[in-house]
Amino acid sequence: MIEWEDRFRRDDGRHHFQVGVEVEAAFWASYQQGASLAKATQGAGVSRATGYRWLYNRFTLLRASNGPARVAKELRLLPGTAAAWEKRWKTELTVAKERLDQAHRAGIQDARLFAARAAQTVSPAKARRDLAETRYWDLVNAGSSNAEACRMLGMSRRAGTKLRNQRAEQSHIRVPVQGSGRYLSLLERIQIADLLRLDCSLRRIGRELGRCPSTIKRELDRHRDGHGRYSPHAADHSASQQRRRPRDRKLRRNRRLRAIVQRKLNRHWSPEQICGWLALQFPFEPGLQLSPETIYRALLFNDDDGLDKKYCPRLRTGRKIRRHRWRTGSGHGAVVRNMTMISQRPPAIETKTEAGHWESQCFCQAA
Repeated sequence: MIEWEDRFRRDDGRHHFQVGVEVEAAFWASYQQGASLAKATQGAGVSRATGYRWLYNRFTLLRASNGPARVAKELRLLPGTAAAWEKRWKTELTVAKERLDQAHRAGIQDARLFAARAAQTVSPAKARRDLAETRYWDLVNAGSSNAEACRMLGMSRRAGTKLRNQRAEQSHIRVPVQGSGRYLSLLERIQIADLLRLDCSLRRIGRELGRCPSTIKRELDRHRDGHGRYSPHAADHSASQQRRRPRDRKLRRNRRLRAIVQRKLNRHWSPEQICGWLALQFPFEPGLQLSPETIYRALLFNDDDGLDKKYCPRLRTGRKIRRHRWRTGSGHGAVVRNMTMISQRPPAIETKTEAGHWESQCFCQAA
């Protein structure tokens, strides 16, 4: 028993019932010297079935990188044996490929189920609370008071007051935009991560999600880290942060860019000149590039605390407010003074007796 356990526990890649390595080496030494299969197996002390098994294993090993004729010549196989083993080898390859495809499909299905479970983070109690809160606000929006809504839903008035206070506190907080059909959801991002681990192509992932392959590629290009790893939860959080509205303006967010723009405005540079200079000076830093409209909005509207109004006189126009073309005057551009209306034209024009009054008639006849 001790000897059997020692043979079973050894980690050399061979079965514990398999004959020793030295026996197989003696068989191959005899066979490669020109002995027949029967003499080589007899000299090694094994059966002919074992010899055929060793020979076929060597055939499959060599056939993976060589042609059938070369392998048959090297192993001294008969034409009938070589043809039978070739057919058997191709059948085993087909079966292995089908088994691999089946395991691949099973892995994709498991990834889909796991993504659905992972994205379902709401507990039943939380779902009941959310439903009660939704019904409460439906009743309040319909005109019910706090006491009436709480009585109809079986809630305490304190719970309704708490909901009202939470709504008042959240009204000043910018909530990230939730996912929709236009954007990838957390469930889809989890599926992308799982399918990437299964070595699926971008087109295969797109077919599984019902998305365009270019959408998957842009998602991976945006949210992969420096080592090429893709984290679905981090990607979903980053995407939701990028979709937040209103967004912080560049001049408010980037102090270095704001200082550069202020310095150029003090030198009486126009916004177009500033933006052109930034594009030439920092061609590989998108964070230090912006459009002239951004500077104009920061100066004239001052809705994002980007630039102070004191820099407005530095503009060439010197205006502190934006002048809208369609909000001035009559709204139709320049107006001709002392204009004669077409209804007041003299009757001689209708007779077409003077030159210059029959161009329209000639044009209609030519047409």
